[in-house]
Amino acid sequence: MNDRRDHYPNYSFEFIHDGNMLAATFWADEREKAFYAEFGEVISFDATFRTNKYKMVFVPFITVNHHKKSVPVGARLLSKETIESYEWLIKDFLRSHEEVTGDLFKNKDFKKRLNKLVWNMHIKTDQFEKKWELIINEFNLKDKRWFNVMFELHEKWIPAYFSDTRMFGLMKTTSRSESMNSFFNTYS
Repeated sequence: MNDRRDHYPNYSFEFIHDGNMLAATFWADEREKAFYAEFGEVISFDATFRTNKYKMVFVPFITVNHHKKSVPVGARLLSKETIESYEWLIKDFLRSHEEVTGDLFKNKDFKKRLNKLVWNMHIKTDQFEKKWELIINEFNLKDKRWFNVMFELHEKWIPAYFSDTRMFGLMKTTSRSESMNSFFNTYS
């Protein structure tokens, strides 16, 4: 893995050891980071798959591309499922993809205002559009492609636009991970 990191500048790899035993490892390559940059609005991770060979929990991080196909954006192996190992898992994932998200999502005011707007089931659609524009202008996001694309699609994902639509029977997020687990099972 160190050899890969030396030859591929955007390859991320970290590990934790317990004595001389591998306790946890994480990796993300250039392709996975590109998938995250392009499609990383929603990430699923599922730690229910245990590899046979090393008796470690395999944790794929999955998103969905523009063809509605599951694509990996990183992966982890954990020997122990502890609070600390999951904290490391999430922090390391975010650190490895930090150049993609930048500092914007660390801004608590921005996150609070955007979440309050996006998940407001009771807001009128015209109010949503005005408040969205205020946030975009205030945080200087007019030239950010992701926000422009998200606004173009807002009627498909903002709850205020489909609050009268029944949402039962939707796919569970673990379904995405299970398909990846099946694929990776051939290598364990």
